[in-house]
Amino acid sequence: MDRISMFTAAAITWRERVTNANTILLVTHVNPDGDALGSLIGLMMALPQLTEATIIPVVQQPIPQYLEWVPGSEQSIALTADKPWPNPDLIITVDCASADRLGGIAPQHMHHIEHTAVIQIDHHATNTLFGVHNLVVADACATCEIITEFLPYLGITITAGIATPLLLGIMTDTQSFQIYDTSAKTLSLGASLFTAGADHARIVSKVFRSTRLEALTLASRVINAMHTHGDVVWCGVPLTWVEELNATDDESDEALHMLQRIEGPEVIMLIKQRNQGVKISLRSRNVNVASVAKKHGGGGHIHAAGINLAEHTIDSAAALLLPDLTALCTDSSPSTNHSA
Repeated sequence: MDRISMFTAAAITWRERVTNANTILLVTHVNPDGDALGSLIGLMMALPQLTEATIIPVVQQPIPQYLEWVPGSEQSIALTADKPWPNPDLIITVDCASADRLGGIAPQHMHHIEHTAVIQIDHHATNTLFGVHNLVVADACATCEIITEFLPYLGITITAGIATPLLLGIMTDTQSFQIYDTSAKTLSLGASLFTAGADHARIVSKVFRSTRLEALTLASRVINAMHTHGDVVWCGVPLTWVEELNATDDESDEALHMLQRIEGPEVIMLIKQRNQGVKISLRSRNVNVASVAKKHGGGGHIHAAGINLAEHTIDSAAALLLPDLTALCTDSSPSTNHSA
């Protein structure tokens, strides 16, 4: 189905669900990034044009330092065990491919979520379609791209306050319009947000030109310890390194961005140690790393995917994934989505 038909049909459902709700819960995925937070805040600011319902944005984990400046983010709450369930009529999930990615919400609250109408908006190809209505556009570069295009179908005008978080999401998920899947549609929608008054200068300053020395030092240590395995380059990030350098977990992604600039390797893998298990980020030039991520309980996109493994160390995770990634590089033909 083309986007016009998809959005036209979705608008009917959204208007009915949103206008009839008294309380709406907005929820995104665990460990929110720029697209997750931008989608959440953008919708939080946009929906009052459509409804008088109480809108509650939920962010379970602390907002990453590089996103703390986003106007409206201070209104988000965490549904911890000591918080009462707000009894929403409707839950809208953004940028979340599966219900288990709503991690961190207390178990008793997850029980309520299972018995409340959920509609979702997302761009992950691995989305499990867990809502009663699912607006999933897998060829969009970001969920914020979908929201930017969809809001006018709801009769919502994109103001400067809405445009800034939406542009943030598009820019972070495309690495400032650099990823291979960036399309003319992505650029056009980004331009429309500029026109609407998005604070592009602040996004650039806060997200792309405000790297702490601790993050660069950590990235240097990670890159110096990198391993090459055929067409795969991989690195591990022990918790002790993060703690010793007074860095933050999300700042280790600086190493991932630097590794992607290396000429030659087909796949980049970054394995972060967590208090329980590891988090794995996969990036590729041509091959579909989402297929490997999905095999091991993760998900994502053709060129960018992730996995959480609760029972693994850095070394055991590498041993588990390297054979699959090596085989992928050997067997897969270039993705038809590669347009570099």
